[in-house]
Parts: sequence; C-alpha cells; structure tokens
Amino acid sequence: MRDLCSYVNVFQGCGEIDLPKPEGIAARWFFIKAGCGNTSPAASLPFSAISVGPFSGGYPTGYTDHMPNSHSRPPRFEGGKGLLGFAHLQQSGTGAIGYYYNYAVVTPRYAGSPVRRVPVSESGEPGCYTAVLEDIRCELTVAGRTALHRYTFGSPGGIAVVDFTNNGLNIPDWGRQPVNGLAVRQRDAFSAEAEATIEGIKIYFAVRANAPLQCGDTGLTVPAPESGPLLLWVSLSPQSADAANRRVDETPDFDTAKADARAAWNRLLAKIQIETPDEKIKEIFYSNLYHSLVKPADWSGESFLYGSGPFTVDLNTLWDMYKTELPLLFAVYGKEIGEKICETLLRLCETLGFMPNSIGLSDEYKQPNGQARMLGSYALLTAYRYGLNVDPARVLKNLKTDLVAPDKRDFTETGRCKSHTFLLDMAEICTLGADLAEELGDTESAAFLRPFGQLWKTAYDPATGLLKDDTGYYEGTLYNYSFRQMVDMDARIALAGGKERFVRLLDRFFGCGAPETVQPTDPHNYAPVEAGMKLGRFEGFNNESDTEAPYSYIYAGRHDRVCEVVRGGMKYMFTTGRGGIPGNNDTGALSSYYVFAALGLFPVAGQDLFLLGSPFVKKAEVRLLNGNLLTVRADETDDGHIYVKSVSFNGKELSDFRISAKELLRGGVLEFRMEESKQIT
Repeated sequence: MRDLCSYVNVFQGCGEIDLPKPEGIAARWFFIKAGCGNTSPAASLPFSAISVGPFSGGYPTGYTDHMPNSHSRPPRFEGGKGLLGFAHLQQSGTGAIGYYYNYAVVTPRYAGSPVRRVPVSESGEPGCYTAVLEDIRCELTVAGRTALHRYTFGSPGGIAVVDFTNNGLNIPDWGRQPVNGLAVRQRDAFSAEAEATIEGIKIYFAVRANAPLQCGDTGLTVPAPESGPLLLWVSLSPQSADAANRRVDETPDFDTAKADARAAWNRLLAKIQIETPDEKIKEIFYSNLYHSLVKPADWSGESFLYGSGPFTVDLNTLWDMYKTELPLLFAVYGKEIGEKICETLLRLCETLGFMPNSIGLSDEYKQPNGQARMLGSYALLTAYRYGLNVDPARVLKNLKTDLVAPDKRDFTETGRCKSHTFLLDMAEICTLGADLAEELGDTESAAFLRPFGQLWKTAYDPATGLLKDDTGYYEGTLYNYSFRQMVDMDARIALAGGKERFVRLLDRFFGCGAPETVQPTDPHNYAPVEAGMKLGRFEGFNNESDTEAPYSYIYAGRHDRVCEVVRGGMKYMFTTGRGGIPGNNDTGALSSYYVFAALGLFPVAGQDLFLLGSPFVKKAEVRLLNGNLLTVRADETDDGHIYVKSVSFNGKELSDFRISAKELLRGGVLEFRMEESKQIT
C-alpha cells in the first residue's frame, strides 16, 4: 500500500490564511468571513471519537493564538502561541459553534515551569502529534477510543497534571464553560476515573498511568518514573465509566498504536489515488482529503439520546457539510461512516420529533437553528440516491415528521419564512420528497408534499431575477443564495429572464470585468466588510454559502465560465501549510470541495446528479462505496488547459456536463479532453 500519509500536512489550515495573490477572476471576489481555516493538528483516527492535541486555549479548536473572530484577519491574544498542555476532543474547522470541548487537559511540567510554554518544535502526521516543551518530548497518538500520551523528561522531577475542569477555550474575556458535578475517584495505584456533566451531557473519564498517581478534587498528578518515559492512557465515554475503564485497560502500547493509526489513515486515503506531476498538488489534495475524514466522530454504541446502535456526532455545521462533505463520505466511505450518519439522522428524528441541523456531545441540539432547515433530509436523500443501505420509506416518513415540526409552522401554515433561504430549503426538499413518494407508490404523501414544493418561486423577484431583498440572509446577502442549483433549473432560469440574462447575473456575481477587490484585514473594523458585501460578489471559497454557484453556469450553456471560476479558485484559494485553506473549513466542507474539484466533479445534494467541472489531476482512481472503481482521466491539466473540449463516460459523450449519480457510482472511466486556454485565469 502506498504511504499517502507522507503527503499529508496535519497543520494545513490551522492558522491565518497565507494564499497566493489572486489574479484574473479570482481577484474580484470578496471574503466576508475570517481569514483562517480553524483546523487542528490533533492526533486522531479517521472519524475518531477521541482525539488529543495541543491546547493553547485559542479560538476555536483550542489551538493557536486566535481570539474569537468572524471577519478579516483573526485578532490575537498575548501568550497564545504558548501551550497550556494537551487536551481531548477538538472541533475541526468550525467557527462560533458555541461549544469547543478540549476536555481533560494534560500538562507535563517541572515544579518551576511557567504556565504557558512555546514549543521548541512541533511536528505531526496522521494519527500522531509531537512537540518539545522545554526539554520534555511530548508524543500523542490514538487507539480506538483511547488517547495515548508519552512524555520523556530530560531532567528529573517531572510530573504530568490532568485537569478535568477544562471545557472550551482559555483566552481573556472568553473563559471556560462550567464543568458541573465533577467527581474524581482512584481505582488503584495506577488508575483513576472521573465523571462530570459538560455541555448538558454526562461524561465519564478513565486514566491509567505507568507510575503511581494521586487524585485531587479537580484532577490527577502523576510523577514521572525514575527511568523511561511517563505513559498515560486516557479515555472518555458519554455512556458509562465501565466503557471508559475497559478501553484504557485494553489499549496497546504507544508504538503499536501509532503504527496502527498511520495504517488506518493510509487505508482510507488510498480510496482515492491521484496521479499528477505536481508534487505540491499532491500535498494539497491529500491534506484536504485528510481534513475531510477527521469528522464526524463515530460514537456508535454510546449514544446519550437513544441507547445502542450507530451514533455519529460533530455533524456540527450540517448547513455546510451537506453540499460536498457528506456526498464525499457517502460516495466513497459509505460503509465506513456514511450509513452510520444516516442511521443517526433517522434515529434523532424518531427520538426528538425533528431533525437537528447540528449534533455534537452537547444538548445544543434542542436549540432552534438559524442557519438553514431540513438539511438532514437532503443528506438522507443524497445517501439513498447513491445506493447506501437506507430505507426510502423511513426517509420519507422522517422528512414529513421534520416538515411539520413546530419550528417550521411558518412555512407549512403561511408559506413564508423569516429568511428566503429557509423557504428554498423546505420547498426543494418537499419536491424531492414528493418525487420519492411517487417512486414508492405513496400517492398520499406525494399529494401532501407537492404543493409545498411550488413555493420556491415566491422567494424570487422577477424584476431582478434574484432573490427578494425583504428578508435576512445568514453569512451573506441575497446574491450568495440566488444561484444555487434548483430541482427545476429551467424554470429558475426562465424566472431570471432567460439564459442570456441569467449568465449576465452570474457574470456580475463573479466580478467578470469588474475592478479587483481589496480584502478586509482589520478584525476590529467591520465597516469594510459591510461595504464589500454591498458589491453582491462571490465569497471566493472563504465560506460555503455560495460554493455551488459556479456550476449553475452549466444550465445556461457556459461551461467555460465554470472552468474559469473553479480553476481560479482552486489555484489561488488553496495552498500548502498552515495558511492553506481560505476560510473556516467547517467540519471538512471546504476540504471536500477541493477533493471533488480536483476530480472535475460536483455533487448536487439530494439529487441523483453530479455536475462536471475542470479536473486538475491527470488521473485518479476512486474506490467507491460499493467496491466499484471510478477512473478519472484528463489529457492536459496545466494552467494553459483549463477548458473542457469534451468529456465522456465509458465512451459516451456527456455534452451537457451532467451525469447521474447512479450511473457514475457503477464505476467506469470518466475522460476529459481539455482545450488550450488563451490566458491563465
């Protein structure tokens, strides 16, 4: 097996953006969100329930020196480059989600050590993180649902302190969230357990060491042994102390766990193998594929809501994940995680009476969500169309349950929502649900859903061809939501005044012929952001609100524009290193977009449809969820050949640049023949 882990930079996207200076069309876009990727270099397994990584207390993953931010460059806090220790469970790529984990902080130190220490060095690979603090070598890895710590002290008198009171971040004026009902108990000389209610969820901890430990009210102290490294095994469970204790007692040694973790990552990364002469693209691709597979977290068998069975959490930004992240997991990793996600969404709806748009180790699922609506149903329909083992009748039943939940009565009773994006979400899912009902012979459900599906037209203004400006829009303006792919794109384009006018609207949105924009840089001044938003411009992959928009050109016969926008974005908005992701990666949403774009594909959520773009790898072999092999080939992929002259699948030309998901996932050869570009975009 190829060692694809060697291409992965686990630090990619964890810092402030540091992108190439954009040229061409990419220089016309405008960033409305903060310029940082918000990833974490924590050691984890694919879809790992447990993770362990460096803890500075910074926003939002607990790493770096970033303060809370929503626009421009992130503000910094003094001392934030220093580490407070190493914590368990981190978010990945999210922003202001409201809960940030970072439980059970372990701090290796000497009696005279300062509270914060800047690492002498840091390194990482999939499944392992290493740092040197003073003369202490700190190594972290993961096995199953247990984190393994190995601390090698260069001087005598070292200890490790385990603090169970940490929840969230640790920066001035932000503070840690409460840990309630903490109780710490010694099991024997070498092990202890703790329990507490954190974010409304009972959490059980277990710790084992290779040296005698001492319990206190808030944590543990473990003196280093006289010879050899200090070893700690830490597990937690949202279900029982027995589960956590059993795992720490059964965990392998550190080096075995580290090797097993790398092998696990290589197995999943190898599902997509690319060929390109550009080594830089290999690093960017596999780093993004890696960050697409960190979440969601698989806590199957330990649900705090409905008992045994599949249970995946950290579906925290479903409004971003449903577009490319979940389609990637369904199409390629359906058996590893996709079907578990589907079962989780279905059981949540059956348990709660509605389908949350966000689920983590928190009771925040109870709170109404202001981002979008019914995205769980989009995800379930995507999975069903891709051939996952999902009962369509059950999907339909839960779709209807969610539709009539109390928080959606504005739509079902008045046909209007506080945001037109909500109306589009719900109307479109009703159309897709009605189509499914008809396929199942459920005429009653189809008749119930179909009229709701017609309401989408009321959100648009025929005078402008865009969404109306009489409601609010989250993380954007009406422009950022006016170019999503609708089920009936012919009707959508007709409403805009026909194909030529639709293209003109898209051209204006992407800034064709417009002056270059200046990105905001001052985190303390929101005025430039407000001014920039009035341009009505594409967000430039800084945020997921409009990432589907480039592919709407296909429906108006301008695939050349798709190529210009997507290739420009992938060239100037993604690069290597800590600054290599253009905005909040939102649980892998931007990373998964890059993966699909490299292959020349874009999935349309909820539909049996992929749209075709402009690939920039020469060849890719994708092992699909059903075991079938999809081979993607392009004869030229350099900047001088961004346009697609023709594309075929298994020898059949795809002149409309569309292919059904069902057909694509049978496997075969998708072949692009590229055309020479007159200029580099």
